[in-house]
Amino acid sequence: MLAQLQRVRQEMPATTSCIYLNAGTFGPIPNCVVEAMQERMQKEWREGRLGTKSFERIAEIYAQARSGVAHLLNADETEITLTDNTGEGMNIICYGIDWQKGDEVITTNHEHISGLAPLYQLHDRFGINIRVADLGSCAERSAPTAIERLITPRTRLISLSHVTWSTGTILDVQAVARIAHEHNVPVLIDGAQSVGNISVDVKVLDVDFYAIPMQKWLCGPDGTGALYVRNTSLSLIAPTYVGYYSTLHEEDAVWALKPDAQRFELGGRQTAAIAGQAAALTWLETVVGYEWLHTRTAALNLYAYNALKDIPDLSVLTPQPGGNGILSLTIAGHDDSEMVERLQTEHNIFIRNIPAQHALRISTGFYNTEEEIDLLAQALVALSK
Repeated sequence: MLAQLQRVRQEMPATTSCIYLNAGTFGPIPNCVVEAMQERMQKEWREGRLGTKSFERIAEIYAQARSGVAHLLNADETEITLTDNTGEGMNIICYGIDWQKGDEVITTNHEHISGLAPLYQLHDRFGINIRVADLGSCAERSAPTAIERLITPRTRLISLSHVTWSTGTILDVQAVARIAHEHNVPVLIDGAQSVGNISVDVKVLDVDFYAIPMQKWLCGPDGTGALYVRNTSLSLIAPTYVGYYSTLHEEDAVWALKPDAQRFELGGRQTAAIAGQAAALTWLETVVGYEWLHTRTAALNLYAYNALKDIPDLSVLTPQPGGNGILSLTIAGHDDSEMVERLQTEHNIFIRNIPAQHALRISTGFYNTEEEIDLLAQALVALSK
């Protein structure tokens, strides 16, 4: 394991320039991503972007990225559409429903603004009602139980996170999906803090839609992400915007959408970034290994819990430490934003705070070391005195 960890850290220079404990915001970028992006840009610079072969190569790069996401989620490649980020995927689904005034959507009290913003906008624009399942202050309560109580004949969508961004709670989205489908309600998952953090199998989870980013736990470029749309749920969503990539280009097709999830892709994106996305996914799958990655991430989280839990005035908010890479905590009598700033400037340790809960959030990545966790514990002791 030590040799594997050393290889990984050598491929990610940012992990040796500081103590990098914030994958839940931005993950460190491996060399292969930079190389793939540079190679693509250099090729465009030298040869231009014209001609049939150039267009075919662009299509191949897009297909590689979709294939990588499909392998990651255990989905079909036809069920994957490329996006710029999680929020775009959430918006595609939320705006794809034919809402009527008085329709209802169910979410939870631990959602990120990327998931909530489209719901607020739909409320303002179409008069839908947002029903919020209370999971408790730390998301410690059962999501299926809390959500089931709120389902009515007007419920059109259930939208929730797989792993909460606030406390790192893994919500039982499989049970939520089972209950929702009993009422013929589709389920949309915000996978911003889950994919690359824990193992995700959309077929086992039986969810309809799953939105993910690349720049967090998957260590990919900014402006890349994906959306899973289950083949059998495709007809539930109409594209809000369409373009060249959304439509068929056959001789007898004047106007026809693609028959799969690619109908939600409007047009060309930054091809170099997509090349970087594909490179990151290939590296994680074939060089790092998802099984090792997930096991290592969770083990470090449990190590962090045991290293930090006895610090005076420290309270752990994460209900089940060691389940994934997120650990949230508070230190009584200390300002969370000030603690984050001092950790950076005085100790070269990077974490983030959760303002609504005045909490500190640590993201243990597969590339971190136990020694780095020990240094964080020492720093928090020093700053809390």
